[in-house]
Amino acid sequence: MIRQILLVLVFTAFSIAVFQSCHSDSIPETAFEPSKDLTFNQEELLTIHLAVNETYCKKTACICVHEVAAREYELLQEELKKQFNIDLQLTYFVETFNMEDELAKKTFDGVICKPWTAYMLADENNINYKRIADVLDPYNSPWLMGIFVVKVDSPVKSLADITGLTLVTGQKDSYEKYHLPMYMLEENGVEPKKIYGKSSCLECINELLDGRAEVAVVSDYTFSASCAVDVANPDEFKTIAETERIPLTSVILDMDKVSETDALRLQKALLALSGSKSPEGMLGKGFAKPVSWKPLPFKETK
Repeated sequence: MIRQILLVLVFTAFSIAVFQSCHSDSIPETAFEPSKDLTFNQEELLTIHLAVNETYCKKTACICVHEVAAREYELLQEELKKQFNIDLQLTYFVETFNMEDELAKKTFDGVICKPWTAYMLADENNINYKRIADVLDPYNSPWLMGIFVVKVDSPVKSLADITGLTLVTGQKDSYEKYHLPMYMLEENGVEPKKIYGKSSCLECINELLDGRAEVAVVSDYTFSASCAVDVANPDEFKTIAETERIPLTSVILDMDKVSETDALRLQKALLALSGSKSPEGMLGKGFAKPVSWKPLPFKETK
């Protein structure tokens, strides 16, 4: 009996060690929390330069979704300057790859974007990012998911049914369309016949419509706030599985360029200009305190 208990303990310890080793690439907590009580002088002008590329921003979204993607930051910037003496300077990027080049060069003090767009660059470029606020969508949600979709008349009903089929996903620059779905497949023992990636939701939907793939992974806003609204009627598709929720859009600062005190000052100002005090043009209630998120990039083991 003692020998059996010892074997169990050894096996358990080994399993934990293997698990920890497999997850050693997990990125530490991304949500900003001050390391100590901080005070700041609001009389001093604080200037922060941010890059912007986000789903619901009018200046960075495709023209086909401007009725929904109509967020404008100008009034927010005015209120930050008037009420909190914060000069928030924004540079807009329609193309994500152009912004990524500038982030890698540390051109800005931070960025407003999907968090993974920033964090996938952080380690290689030695950038110390922290999310100081999450931006609420027009429905006042901070969340984003990846969804597995099929044509509405497809016999596929669940994640398990994907085994032996052709699946199109996002690429490695998309957390909800690549990393999370790949973990779901691995954890559930689902083995598609073929997996390949496309860069946009529209491309994934087109692969499905043209019959080159039987299942597609897209962002959960695909049928309301992406280019796919031009070609895809939501009634033509059904969702068979969802990933876990992650932050949709965050205000992210480079903590090697912005002090904790200044980060807290901006965070407090953004949260103060939220809810019923959210400036017109924000499409909702503004900002929320950042939810916990520790991204774990997927790496193939085979």
